[in-house]
Amino acid sequence: MTKTNYITRGGIFAALSILFIYLSSILPTNKLALLTLSSFIVIASIITIGIKASFIMYASVSILSIFLVSSKGIALIYIMFFGLYGFFKFFIEKLRKLPLEIFIKILFFNVIVVLIYSLYERLFMGVIDLSRFKFSIYLLIIAIQIVFIIYDYILTLFVTYFNDKLLKKFL
Repeated sequence: MTKTNYITRGGIFAALSILFIYLSSILPTNKLALLTLSSFIVIASIITIGIKASFIMYASVSILSIFLVSSKGIALIYIMFFGLYGFFKFFIEKLRKLPLEIFIKILFFNVIVVLIYSLYERLFMGVIDLSRFKFSIYLLIIAIQIVFIIYDYILTLFVTYFNDKLLKKFL
């Protein structure tokens, strides 16, 4: 593949990512679903144009999202988790030890959630009122862990499908 193909595909992936991030900031619903789609784009870019070009694409989308997206919280969530997780997943799954991979992924997720929560409080001066939930905070923590494991599994299915079916169309 020529450098022009890498640049073109990286630009298309970046444009799609920005589109999903922007839509997640202006639409009243489906914010996390659109951010999830942006993470699928990062994974597709890693598979098709490689890790280095994909990181450049991720960096450019991160910078553009700060300037173009009105909700800085959405941009922060993309930069710290949804955009970054595809790279993290790529490197962690090279270990080929499933229990260790799952442990490291959950640890990464928890660290990122705490960082996003802390940064949100400091940067946007907004305290998230957890007392308004009708159930225990511990149930919330368990629920987001389960949702994360499902998210990771869906990404794995996407990688498998992309490698088997769609990659031939891209190349």
